[in-house]
Formats: sequence, structure tokens, C-alpha cells
Amino acid sequence: MKKILMILSLLFLVVSCGTPKVQKEFEIVLKALQSGDVEKIKKLNSNSEFMNSDEDSKIFLNGYKKMTYKIKSTKVKGDIATINLDLKAPDLTVYFSEYVQEIMGLAFANFGKSNQEIKGIQDKFTLDFFEKKLNSKDLKYNEENVDVVLKKNGKEWEVDTENEKNKPFFEIISFGFTKILENFGENMIQDEETVK
Repeated sequence: MKKILMILSLLFLVVSCGTPKVQKEFEIVLKALQSGDVEKIKKLNSNSEFMNSDEDSKIFLNGYKKMTYKIKSTKVKGDIATINLDLKAPDLTVYFSEYVQEIMGLAFANFGKSNQEIKGIQDKFTLDFFEKKLNSKDLKYNEENVDVVLKKNGKEWEVDTENEKNKPFFEIISFGFTKILENFGENMIQDEETVK
């Protein structure tokens, strides 16, 4: 999951010769994600590791096809640009507890198999589970008006991953998984402190 978030951050590296293009370039990235076309994404970012064979990538690519957005405004002040947009994307976190229960049952049912066999079974289950949810009529969405803060790095614009204002944007485009990872990390730290 961290790999996906890193790829998304790199993908939102927006190349621009001048500030007026920041919105157009940002939209090119969003449209590439919406298309689910791995080749378009790779062309925009040669460092992108989106692979057709990676199960997590397939889930994200299919989910992005359901993403919608409308840019409301763009403000540029020096080396900082803020794009305000309405963003709607699937919210897969509502299915996470169901997923964990089912994957745990699957792990117990396949006890004794090799790690490689179990990984293959789990990968297939994960893809099937989330594909089913993405294709269901009652798919849940996260819809919010967000600001995306970009900073200029030389001649290039990039999403400022350190800026707290971008947190809602990353939560939506990760289908809520950044929130799960954040909560999981906080729980791990609390557990470690309790053990000490």
C-alpha cells in the first residue's frame, strides 16, 4: 500500500514551463488515472511502478475509473499553487473489516501451505473482493471539496506531500487507505509503548 501512495505522489509531479499551466497539467494526471491506462500513467511518470500484474495496482486502476472531479479554482502565489476541486472516489474503507475477517478465515483454511501458495491465494482473494465491491450497485463513495497545494521545484510543479492541507486529497485518491494505514501505524506505536 505504501508503494501505491509513493507512486501516486510521484505521479502528481506536474511538469510546467510557467504557472498558468499548473491546472492543465494537474488535469492531465487526473485524466490519466481516470482512464486506468497504465501506459499513459507510465508516460507521465517514467518512475511509476504501476504494473498490470500487481493486484493492488489493478484495484486502484479500476477504482480510478469511477473517480470524478471538477476543478473550481486555481490560485498561484509565487512557487505555491492551490487547486480547489470537488473530488469523488470510491471509499473502500467501509468494506475493510469485512475484508479482514474473510482474509483471516482464508489464512486459517489454508494453514500448512507454503508462503508462496498462501500469497497467491490471498492476492487473488484481495483482487476479487475489492473488484466485487467496486462493481456493486451500492458502492460507497467519498465526496469532498479539497484544496491541493502544489509547490514549484525548479521548473516542475509537484504536489506538496508534506503539506497537511493535502491530507484529504490523498485520503480520497487512496480510497481511504491512507487513513487506515495512519490508524494502524498509531496503534502499532501505542502497542509498542504499552509493552515497554
